[in-house]
Order: sequence, then C-alpha cells, then structure tokens
Amino acid sequence: MTADSAGAEVLRAEIAALRSEVERLSAKDAITDLVTTYARCCDVGNDPVLLRPLFTDDATWHCDGFGTFEGGDGCALGLKAVAGEKIWWSLHNMISVQVTFDPSGEEATGFWYLWEAATLPDEHTNEPTATWIAGTYDARFRKVDGGWLFSKVVLKLNMASPIDKGWVKKRWPDGTRKQPHFVTLEAGETYYWCKCGKSKTQPFCDGSHASGKVEPVPFRVETSGVHPVCGCRYSKTKPLCDGSHLNLKYDWSLLGKDGPEIKA
Repeated sequence: MTADSAGAEVLRAEIAALRSEVERLSAKDAITDLVTTYARCCDVGNDPVLLRPLFTDDATWHCDGFGTFEGGDGCALGLKAVAGEKIWWSLHNMISVQVTFDPSGEEATGFWYLWEAATLPDEHTNEPTATWIAGTYDARFRKVDGGWLFSKVVLKLNMASPIDKGWVKKRWPDGTRKQPHFVTLEAGETYYWCKCGKSKTQPFCDGSHASGKVEPVPFRVETSGVHPVCGCRYSKTKPLCDGSHLNLKYDWSLLGKDGPEIKA
C-alpha cells in the first residue's frame, strides 16, 4: 500500500466516524425535541390529537397511582382523561435528558427529571390547589419511518405537594376512597392492608375488622420506597393501586374513532 492510498484509507475512516457521530447527535437532538414536544402537549390539557403522533402503535405509559395505558391511542386518550380528572393545569419542566442508543441505532433508552407546577383538585374539597409535582421519567424510543417515537414511558413520582404547605409538611395528598395512600414501604416486611374500610390507620389494619367477617390482607413489596396503596378498594392489583379510583373515560371521538367494543 502506497503512502497516498494509506492516507486515503485513514481519511475515509475519519469521515465515516464523523458521519456516525453526526447521526448520533442528530438522533439525540430529535429525541430531546420529542421530550419537549410531549411536555408542550401536556401543558395544553394533554391534547390527544397532539400526543398521539408521539407514540408507537404498541406504546405503553405507566405511573404508579395512575395506572398503565396501552397502545398509542390508549396513551393519548388515557393522558387526556387524567387531565380532566386530576391535573387541571400544568407547566412541565423536563430537565437533563439523557439518551443511550442501542447497538442497532434503531432504539434507545432515556431518562430525565420532572419539575412541574400544576393545579390539582384537593382530595377532600375538590377545590383547585396549587401543587408542586416532581419525579423522574424512564423511557424507550424507537425509530419509525425516519423519526423517533416513544415506545414506553414510565413516570416515577417523587412528590405531589401543595405549594402553601411544601413537601416537608405534606409530600403527598391524603389517601382517601378516591385517592391512593402514598406510603413508604420496606422490601421484605409484611404489612396488613385494611379490607373492611373501618380502620383509623388507613391504609393499614388497626383491628377494627374484629367485629366483622372481613380479614386484613397481608402483603409485601419487592422494592423499598414509596408505593401507592389502594384506597378505593376497586384496584385489580390490591392492595396496590392500579388507577381504578380515577374511573377514566376515554373519549375516542377525539381521535375520530369509535373505540373498542365493551364486552358484557
């Protein structure tokens, strides 16, 4: 190999490396734009028409205390339903987006922080309440037709605190029959969930069931931390909340669809 051909080979390798890096940076920029677009859609009442193009057809969205939404349509309509029930106004701040690409370059994982000012209904009076919401997002992204979409979104809440009280005095809304109890649980420890609804130490048993036939439900969690424990007693994952207390209604007409048939 001559000096000229060797030099050309090096140059081609450098150009290929630069092209690969430009593609990676462009993809990261596109994903960051996707996250920002998601925030802007959420801040106009979780508009499902704007949200739907951001999700793959098989996407999922999950948050403990709100449940899991499945499919691109389900994610968009579920988020819209949440806005009507629980988040009446919001201003999302998505902070420090990190992106890691799969070897294929066709999928990626993401992480970022959430700091949100929001108006939530008071859990006792239903009056609008100024609230700080904080948490983290974990997500999966997939390249579809040259663009990047969400294939999975998981929101982990760290607090939902009334601004007038602050997170030191009140980190979470009170648990009620229409609101889960956000409590800190330790992995491996046994807890007893009140099934009768009479306990004064909700969501845990205090022995009030003794005069009836309903026994408390023992349970454990796999990971230590804050967990939403069911207060409505309709959850399909009792004693942990699955979002059933929200009784969300999907308005399929917003996406110009009839929606799935409900089996009797």
